[in-house]
Amino acid sequence: MRRIAVLTTFVHVRAAYSLCNVVEAHVRMLLRNGYETTFVACDGFRPEGVYCNRSLRHWRMPAYLIDTDSEAVDRSTDYQAGVERIVAALRPLMPRIDVAITHDLAYLPNYLAYNQACRQLASEFPHVTWLHFLHSAPWPNPGLPESDPRSARFKPFDRSFLLYPNPQDIPRVSAQYAVDKSAVKVVPHPIDWENTFDFHPLTRALIQQFDLYAPDVFAIYPIRMDRGKQPEKVVRLFAALKAAGASVRLVIINSHSNRQHFIDYRDDIISEVEPLGLTSREVIFTNQIETLPGVSPRLLDSYRFEVPHRVVLDLFRLTNIYVHPSTAESYSLVSQEAAASGNLLFLNEDVPAMRTIYGNAARYLKFSSSRSSTVSRADEAEYYTGAAQDVLGSLRTEATVYQRTRLRQTRHPQAVFHDWLEPLLYMLPPS
Repeated sequence: MRRIAVLTTFVHVRAAYSLCNVVEAHVRMLLRNGYETTFVACDGFRPEGVYCNRSLRHWRMPAYLIDTDSEAVDRSTDYQAGVERIVAALRPLMPRIDVAITHDLAYLPNYLAYNQACRQLASEFPHVTWLHFLHSAPWPNPGLPESDPRSARFKPFDRSFLLYPNPQDIPRVSAQYAVDKSAVKVVPHPIDWENTFDFHPLTRALIQQFDLYAPDVFAIYPIRMDRGKQPEKVVRLFAALKAAGASVRLVIINSHSNRQHFIDYRDDIISEVEPLGLTSREVIFTNQIETLPGVSPRLLDSYRFEVPHRVVLDLFRLTNIYVHPSTAESYSLVSQEAAASGNLLFLNEDVPAMRTIYGNAARYLKFSSSRSSTVSRADEAEYYTGAAQDVLGSLRTEATVYQRTRLRQTRHPQAVFHDWLEPLLYMLPPS
């Protein structure tokens, strides 16, 4: 496995600075996937958060920022001494790594000394692959002569790839550095839901156990297992969604449902899951979960009785629809929370109060109610087949919900790492 160094000019970590968040996500990716990782920052950096992880190694180098790159010419003696100090600090690190990942060191004018130091080290240690993240739009190449130290910002870097977050600007990046387009690789920025939104440990465990970033359609249903809540109808709808080709997850958060009649009702529904073509990883009852990564048996026992409300709100950040087939409601606060979290609502058409409260901004399906049965059990399968097409059509045409789903599936840290960044750790760059 490759040994990695992440090079930054950080002295402080500022949560409001997007680059700090990107670097933190990359460090988490590398550690989570078992890579020996060294974090390089400037003298005076004090670890906090992920940087206190005991598996993370630390290295320091001098802080030497210039106000403008013209200082490299106007104060050349001082400038060159700064470059040499950086080289001297990093030289002992080079034999210990295989890949150096830099952030903005090959781009910004006030980081020019680091740029030149890294170029010198690349020539001394040809076994190291360099991956240079560029976090800003490229500047025009002014065509400086080779003798001008500022030209280092606009010329190729040996044994390296330039990493950029969007494909549109690749021709500009290629032109700036005078490299072939094949030397510029796209690595989009991840969205680290679990840390950015400070997810509850139970939420994190559920995501890991049931791969909750992956599904095309993901919903939760927080209820007590009263028969009037009709969770079996959500299960049947999800079976139709899967039959239509969608990947699905349905988490039924059945709190306060430990009495025997609640358990019997749950087990009746579970008996339908496999015949409908679903699995226990696709339909999850929280009070049936036996183990979760990182959750003690004692805590899991308490969660089987009551899942914290915070976890419900966490999961609403990841779900894309909310289905509420309850036969009688005065308001449904949970429907309101789902909508406020950006979910499409699919409510019970046979409960008139739902349309009065939520209006035409929700969708309505015939789930029957305590007043009327509009779809018989015999006709349900055919009805849900059509309803599933309506759900999938809505998910495709509602741009905001479609974007949320796409980002959940493709921009979570593990997806970005496995699909874009990790292959570059092993790819042979141009020499």
